[in-house]
Amino acid sequence: MRVYIGCSGFFYKDWVGGFYPPLLKREDYIRFYSKYFEVVEINSSFYNLPNRGAVKSMLSRTSSLKFAFKANRVFTHHRNYLQEDVKKFLHAIEPVIEEDRFIAILFQFPESFGYREENLQHIKRLSEDFRGLQKVVEVRNKSFKKSDFYGFLEELGFSLVNTDAPKGGGFLVGPWVEVGGVNYVRLHGRDSEKPYDYLYSLEELKKIKEKIKKLGNKDTYVFFNNTVKARAVLNALQLKLLFGIRADIPKSLQSSLREKEWE
Repeated sequence: MRVYIGCSGFFYKDWVGGFYPPLLKREDYIRFYSKYFEVVEINSSFYNLPNRGAVKSMLSRTSSLKFAFKANRVFTHHRNYLQEDVKKFLHAIEPVIEEDRFIAILFQFPESFGYREENLQHIKRLSEDFRGLQKVVEVRNKSFKKSDFYGFLEELGFSLVNTDAPKGGGFLVGPWVEVGGVNYVRLHGRDSEKPYDYLYSLEELKKIKEKIKKLGNKDTYVFFNNTVKARAVLNALQLKLLFGIRADIPKSLQSSLREKEWE
């Protein structure tokens, strides 16, 4: 199993001081980030269709960083997209694909998106419109927790996102099954009252590591989405160390460590 660990996004103002040096220019954030991580999940593409020029600029500032892109909400939440939207999205990320630095497109659906025939047909339509590219699906409704759905995804060429998130309600946590050509894991934190503002303990990370190891021997991408105050950075670096991957934790984050068992 080859494991690649990073964060969901890199452009956060509240990372300044904790992770980014206070005087670092914004255009240099991604260059600094790439000193610590090999992969990043771009989530700004969810709110606005990605811009080809901006994507090329990101590529030019790093030499080896690989990118996953979160599909725009027109594909997953509004679900009223046009073929022109598909063309714009693919045209924007094309430079990443051409440089062989593309991981996948992440289709993250809302909790209200349940297991129904019309929704299955929508996923099938996405598989056709984005054929030829690695695609991963994150469903948040517990009604999708069934082997029939896992087989359906695999037939369409999708991988299933396994998640860690607050338990309770209708949110699907896990389901920690191997579906598709890659393993893709997203860690959202466990505090339902403060989304994305949660720091995993080392004990929690050790248990998550064991769940990841059981997913199967294939390329595995893990992204931390607990991005508030660079908590994702700290936890991602800790998990790298737990997997035996070299990682340097900045001194500015050292004070947040709860344990230092690897020293």
